[in-house]
Amino acid sequence: MHTLEQISAFVAVFELGSYSHAAKHLGKSRTTVREHVIAYEDLLGYALFEIEGRKAVPTDKAIQLYQRAKLVEKQNRSLFAQSQTLYETDVHTINICYDVITPLDLIAYIEHQLLSYREDLTVNWLHRTRDQALELLIQGTCDIAILPYRGKATAEKEVTWRALGNVEVGFYVGSNSPLVQRKALKLEELMLETQYITENFATFNSDLLSVKLSPKVHTVSNSDLLCELVKLNGWTAMPKRYMTPWVEKGELVEIKLNEVEQSLRFGLNAFFCFGKSDIEEFSLILDWMHDWWDLSSN
Repeated sequence: MHTLEQISAFVAVFELGSYSHAAKHLGKSRTTVREHVIAYEDLLGYALFEIEGRKAVPTDKAIQLYQRAKLVEKQNRSLFAQSQTLYETDVHTINICYDVITPLDLIAYIEHQLLSYREDLTVNWLHRTRDQALELLIQGTCDIAILPYRGKATAEKEVTWRALGNVEVGFYVGSNSPLVQRKALKLEELMLETQYITENFATFNSDLLSVKLSPKVHTVSNSDLLCELVKLNGWTAMPKRYMTPWVEKGELVEIKLNEVEQSLRFGLNAFFCFGKSDIEEFSLILDWMHDWWDLSSN
């Protein structure tokens, strides 16, 4: 019977292409990784890699075996993460990462619910990009991350998630922009103007939100600053709920595009490590997120 060390070594060498890189990734010596792979090959009765220079090139059988081995390794890590999480029964501090498109009303609702539930809790809301938030989840310094759905069946990291709801997005310009007067606005006209895009959207590949339509693109980390800049120049694509106060004050105007549907939207998910939802505090947070979305949709 194979061991988990053998499976992990095989997967690492397969993905990284060399024993040295796999050893560095696993935090082991090259000799140890090589021994695990050789032992696995002896067990299977066939070679998994051919050495070409410094590269370990997978054989046809290794290619066929990889997906199953990867699944076993992933399940093992998920089991370990869940078993470790079960020890976190005494919760005093909760760290929640959120993307720029997260409705602020949702954050305020969760904060209120948490403090009503336990006044002694310390709750930290951390604005992070998707990659940063997922990495913090893996490190254990973030408990839940509210992030946009990428349209894929699996996440980039060893985490799970729950779908929350959809966020509507619109296109906006300053109230004095000449684009406001155009009734049949086309995307090509936006290409002539400066496009302002949030740092989060710049790293998120979804429809028009991160597509750099204009040759001149300015990336801005702070959403409020982005709105102030758009008041003076250019255009942006942002969640409608976030932009409502700016529109109501007459400082920004939502524009309609011929090529884009009236309701451009994408999903928002709550990401967390395996086993986290078994802990009462985090289970309640996930439930409250669904409650807020149901209430706001009615």
